[in-house]
Amino acid sequence: MNKIKSLIMLSLFILLTVNTATALKYGNELISEGDLKGRVLMICGEPLSRDVIGYIDHVESEKRIRVMVIEEWVIEVKNYNTIYLYSLVFEGNELKEIRSIGKKK
Repeated sequence: MNKIKSLIMLSLFILLTVNTATALKYGNELISEGDLKGRVLMICGEPLSRDVIGYIDHVESEKRIRVMVIEEWVIEVKNYNTIYLYSLVFEGNELKEIRSIGKKK
């Protein structure tokens, strides 16, 4: 019985500490994984920072390999009197991950 309790507690801890989202409300708009950079830029404006964090190869066909840049943008989201920071990770032109970084101090 203790093993089951421990497993449940561990599962709840993991669920509560995961800090990723598939969508983010920005003003009256919603940005979601799968959105293109242009749409995100139009909604959020210029990010606080843009960093190339890697590259990824995508095989398009048996003969062709396309290399895409993995880029991280950091944006601010204001919610009442609090400013939150989010990391947006793009593979090529597509938003792949939205992650909360925390509150701005």
